[in-house]
Amino acid sequence: MTDQTAAVPRLSWAQVCARRLERHRLATPAQDARPADAVRAMGGAAHAQVMPAVELSIGLRTTGVTRADVRHALWAERSLVKTFGPRGTVHLLPTQDLPTWVGALTAAPPPARTFPEQVRLSPDQTEAVVAAVAAALADAELTVDELTEAVVEHAGPWAGDLVMPAFQGMWPRWRQALHLAGMRGVLCFGPTRGRKVTYTSPRRWLPGFQPAEGSTSLAAVVKGYLRAYGPATPQQLAHWLDAPRQWAAALFDSLAGELEQVEVDGTRAWVAAGDTTAPPTPPRGVRLLPYFDAYAHVVGNQPRELLYP
Repeated sequence: MTDQTAAVPRLSWAQVCARRLERHRLATPAQDARPADAVRAMGGAAHAQVMPAVELSIGLRTTGVTRADVRHALWAERSLVKTFGPRGTVHLLPTQDLPTWVGALTAAPPPARTFPEQVRLSPDQTEAVVAAVAAALADAELTVDELTEAVVEHAGPWAGDLVMPAFQGMWPRWRQALHLAGMRGVLCFGPTRGRKVTYTSPRRWLPGFQPAEGSTSLAAVVKGYLRAYGPATPQQLAHWLDAPRQWAAALFDSLAGELEQVEVDGTRAWVAAGDTTAPPTPPRGVRLLPYFDAYAHVVGNQPRELLYP
């Protein structure tokens, strides 16, 4: 019997840390990089629930990029888009990669929502809300209150029922599909209007925008994830995407020819085929990272107990 173990590349966790710091551009900031390049270094998505934090995350990975540059990339150059990405949470994505992200997120199982039956949208109601959002934002930038009025007008009074507990008040029923509209590519954030958030359609910035094909998009997202966070397991990808573990395992199986197994201190994990290198020296020093930074965030960089002494 042939011993297959010797053929599997081996890495230590120190090498994994060094590799991830390098890939995230935290070992050496990228020279002459644009904000979208820094986001791609984070697996293609930067958590943006707190905008000052994501501006710092991008700045740490580049030389000379300022907060003003990030805002210019978002609202003038449009090379970044703020929308609902992995796990249905707010992220910055490179606009050029939006068709791939929407294709992948549409093909993946949607994040589970555990609203009570009397609150929950039915599948037909969900589709009606997404269609109403698409129609309302086709040529407009609307606050959430304005969008609520438009969705109720398009979908029906039931969409405005105040049934969702939120921040000492109640939100209208349709709001539970807000993240899904973003993941489907019919909604993204627009410029703030005073102190109010607005939403619009990414098709206003990307004429002819269409989601990319699902399986091709999923393959691209997996390989981007493995480049930034690999070696990793299907279970870790499932955690990052908030998707079922069994589905993630089947996805890895479908990409068998494009992925490669490695051994990390006795544990099997995966990288993109041929991507088995690591820096020759371990990382040194201390890095201060902002809130929600992709490298420090628990859903991306795993296993946490080994990576952070």
